[in-house]
Amino acid sequence: MELGLHRLSAAAPQAAQTFGTDAVPLVEHRAHTVLGELSVHDSQTPGPTGAAQVLVLWPSILADHRIYLPQVARWRQRYRVLLIDGPGHGRSGPAPGPFSMAQCAQAQAQVLDQLGVRQPVVSIGTSWGGLVGGEFALMYPARTRALVMLNTPVFPSRGGLGDRFVTWGARWMHGLRMYTDGVARAFFLPSTRAQQNPFMAVFREHLAKADGHALARSVQSVLVERADLSSRLGQIAAPTLFVAGENDDMYPLEDLRRAAATLPRGRFVALPTAHISVVDAPEQTMKAIDDFLVGL
Repeated sequence: MELGLHRLSAAAPQAAQTFGTDAVPLVEHRAHTVLGELSVHDSQTPGPTGAAQVLVLWPSILADHRIYLPQVARWRQRYRVLLIDGPGHGRSGPAPGPFSMAQCAQAQAQVLDQLGVRQPVVSIGTSWGGLVGGEFALMYPARTRALVMLNTPVFPSRGGLGDRFVTWGARWMHGLRMYTDGVARAFFLPSTRAQQNPFMAVFREHLAKADGHALARSVQSVLVERADLSSRLGQIAAPTLFVAGENDDMYPLEDLRRAAATLPRGRFVALPTAHISVVDAPEQTMKAIDDFLVGL
């Protein structure tokens, strides 16, 4: 595969304003990776990164990079921030076939190569993104400054009827309100959903506009076919922050706490959220990450 990168015009300030933050001018790149063509939003123009720390953010399934815009609006003052939408999500293209979390980590490395990022980075990921960050830390320890795993299902896939229905729904029902509402109930606190804030409209819009086939392929790979990461957390050498939601009905808090305890340089933080802490409690999540980054 010929790898390359091209740059598009600045993107997403309107989306940032939707979240009540300052405008977030981001440059979009199209990176060619093992997962196909991925959309990457960059807080800086391409070029030498100097001494600036680089944060690489990967969102959860069924959402795109906009879950992080409130944080990026402030982080971009201190760091270079790269936001990667996985295949079938946001403006990224479809994956060429089923994929593993290790291939996602390889794709992240290819993005960094194409953007000329040589220094170790901080990988920050929510759910799917946390799995990607964990695999990246295992595969590329010299390129990993630190790792932040938000609401990350490190256990083997259950492959149950619920996960299979979510996959089927991503293919055939992603544009229906009943499907998006069902996903929202699993992802967010009732109070978040009740606010009907602008983010919820963006979340539903993202699902409605998605390519159902590409979306379902990614959901299948992440929900139904993912490998176990919990048994390998003890091999992650980088400092790691593991954040979990106290009200996450999909992945019980104590199970995640026990798994995170095997991280050699781990720190565990529980927040009063459901599965997507960065949306349910954006300020608390950012403070936990900021405190962790300051201590590196």
